[in-house]
Amino acid sequence: MYGHTDRKKGRFKKIAIVIILPFLLLLLSYGAYKVFFIPAPEISGLEQFSLLPKKKNITLTAKNIQKLQIALKQGRLVKTIIDFQGDEVERLFEITVKPKELGLHDGSARLFVYAKNGLLKKKELILPVEIDTRPPVLQIIRSPFQLKSGSTGLALLKAKGADRVYIKENENIFTAYKLKDSPNEYVVIFPARYDIERKTVFYAVAEDRAGNQTIKSLRTRVVIKNFRHSNIRINDDFINRVVYPLLGETEVDDPVEAFKTVNEKWRKRDTEQLHEIGMRSADSPLWKGAFLQLKNSKVMAKYGDKRTYIYNGRPISKSIHLGYDLASVSNAPVPAANSGRVVYADDLGIYGNAVVIDHGLGLMSLYGHMSEIRVTPGQDVKKGEIIGYTGSTGFAGGDHLHFGILVQGFEVSPLYFWDARWVRNNLEIQ
Repeated sequence: MYGHTDRKKGRFKKIAIVIILPFLLLLLSYGAYKVFFIPAPEISGLEQFSLLPKKKNITLTAKNIQKLQIALKQGRLVKTIIDFQGDEVERLFEITVKPKELGLHDGSARLFVYAKNGLLKKKELILPVEIDTRPPVLQIIRSPFQLKSGSTGLALLKAKGADRVYIKENENIFTAYKLKDSPNEYVVIFPARYDIERKTVFYAVAEDRAGNQTIKSLRTRVVIKNFRHSNIRINDDFINRVVYPLLGETEVDDPVEAFKTVNEKWRKRDTEQLHEIGMRSADSPLWKGAFLQLKNSKVMAKYGDKRTYIYNGRPISKSIHLGYDLASVSNAPVPAANSGRVVYADDLGIYGNAVVIDHGLGLMSLYGHMSEIRVTPGQDVKKGEIIGYTGSTGFAGGDHLHFGILVQGFEVSPLYFWDARWVRNNLEIQ
């Protein structure tokens, strides 16, 4: 009887072991994973602490963390920046560091980082930090009293302790160039865009490598110029002879959409390319005196002309003309409007065969629709030197030259640059 009971208990033990053993193995495996195989903590963005200005927004990404502590230490002072405990696969930390409010002074400090995941996976770092909360000194020496939309201004600035100086207009940044013979003085040539608003304020900004800024507003007021408006009638012949070849087609299903593609999408694309070209300029003036107009030419279209295109009696598209169209004889020789360096000489979409000459300090000239280009990128040219011949390439209905002026990548009116007195009073550094 007792032997039967013992055998029965033995069977229960075996059954219990069979049932419990998988759970024990699972528990042991999980424990081994937590100890040996759990991923180590990862933190990206710590380099943002290397140089701290008066105020800095910092974004860190931490992966595989159960605990994260970050602190700034200077002397005996320790200031905790992050103290996190949890269990995150990935977490974003967005913090604002203001050293002075933390009691830290300019100079050296250290960043202590401690991160942990599981029992054994840890990361400990000590990183050097430099604190610089002193902003640059900025002075506006000269700036225009007013600018008409489509015109150009020049400002002289003096900045000490700055690594970058510029003028800002809304989201647009206009680079200031350091004068080689005047310590701490900068010159910036900047545009008043054709569509600028009357209440626009221009700001001079001096910025150091830490990100500290000194900002001052220019006295410059904006005067809105009223540009002409014209209706331009287009027909199937223009679309067949000009638009289709540009698109690489001999016929399309929708001539209106074909026209709009070139006039709107291509124009936007080519304007953006011109802006990119215009942002890479020599840091010293290469031009001298007034700019040349195409010899014996007649003005066919002006800067700022607002055009509405009419097809079969209805408006189908619009554009703003941002240069001067100058017509002479067919294949007329085109002179460089002023001395400079060729930075572009190739096809440029709606402008056809085009040349862009850099005159330094963000100032460039554009020559479009040419039948032939006689210069190459990198070539230095002198005022009056022939760079090509007029034509009707690109989005042009007849032989002419599209002449434009770029200032910091934006097209402005060339009319001012043909005036020797205006150039002397507004572009020469006195």
